[in-house]
Formats: sequence, C-alpha cells, structure tokens
Amino acid sequence: MKVYLIRDRSGINASGEFDAITKALTVLAGSILSEKIAYTEKFRGAKTIEKARDGIVVNRTLKKDITFKSASTAANFVTGSSTNGLIAWKNETGRTIKDILMGVVK
Repeated sequence: MKVYLIRDRSGINASGEFDAITKALTVLAGSILSEKIAYTEKFRGAKTIEKARDGIVVNRTLKKDITFKSASTAANFVTGSSTNGLIAWKNETGRTIKDILMGVVK
C-alpha cells in the first residue's frame, strides 16, 4: 500500500510502499528527507541513519529505493529522529498504518 510521511515545518515529503504481510516499508526514490539527524542519548540510531543515507541521499533527496524491516525504522531514516512509523506514515486519505492494520474506520 502506498504511504506518505509529510512534515511541512521541516520540509519532509516522503513516499513509500508498506507491505502489510511482511511489515516492511520501502522508502521511494525522490523522497525529501530531514536535513538533520538527532544525535542524542535517547536516540541511538543516528549513526545507523548516517550510514544508510551515505551515497544515496543528495541534497536531502533519496536517489534510490531503500527497504526497511519496519515502518518505524523507515520513519527514523526519513525524519532523522526517533519516530513511531505506525503513526507517522499515512495513506492518501490520512489513515495511519496502525489504524489500517487494526481495521479502524475514520
């Protein structure tokens, strides 16, 4: 299913494909990622994000698709900080992955 992570204040505009069976999420080429990565004690994934972005992100733009084992890991990659991917990623009507998986109707 096609999903989006958009944050106007930071200029993030990412699109992805979520596989409800495997729970993997592929962030699609052309997505605009956060400029900054949060280097804090609470967020231990900063170095991993930095390595994952190396060579495939140019001027905040993702140059090739990249697949993650979870929506949250994909959201962390996009936002550069700890992010609950089940809530951050939404479909075209604004429903979160969590709501879709739980069958919640809005």
